[in-house]
Amino acid sequence: MNINQFQISNYVKKQIDQYLADHETTLRNAMDNEQQSRELAAILHTGFPKMVQKIYSLAKFEKFFWEKRDLLHEYLAARFTSLEQQAAKKAK
Repeated sequence: MNINQFQISNYVKKQIDQYLADHETTLRNAMDNEQQSRELAAILHTGFPKMVQKIYSLAKFEKFFWEKRDLLHEYLAARFTSLEQQAAKKAK
């Protein structure tokens, strides 16, 4: 799976932000907790196009998300920063 091929929408980012706030945790800590990692994977998975969801089942994505969490943390943190910067530019 190449995570770079998937976009993260503002809606999914907001869902993840809300999840992190509700659980009073950070992205890093949530990704390092196996249960929370699965929950984050489920949020991301729902944002994928239907075709991708069929190819990469939730169970398969949860496993990938857990096993590659260090790499994915860097990717997600960079994507979220980019989305925040884009939103700030639009707000100006």
